[in-house]
Amino acid sequence: MADNKWSTFGAFLCGAALGALAGIYFAPKSGKEMREDLSDQWNEGARRARKASDTVSRRAQEIAGQVQQSVSDLADAGVRAARKINPS
Repeated sequence: MADNKWSTFGAFLCGAALGALAGIYFAPKSGKEMREDLSDQWNEGARRARKASDTVSRRAQEIAGQVQQSVSDLADAGVRAARKINPS
């Protein structure tokens, strides 16, 4: 199911990019204006990608910390249970 979500998302992004390029290509602008617009849009896209990457990275670190804490808690609970069964 996760693969299906990613393939659908990828198709959406590809279609959006192609639509944006077609719109830019057929817009009635001079070459200089077109290059400036493309440069501005490229920079905005790069900024958004960096922001999304930072958000995903930060969230992944939070989740990794939570998982690490959960594993540590489970290991401690296992040790306590083993000591109750076989105190030495």
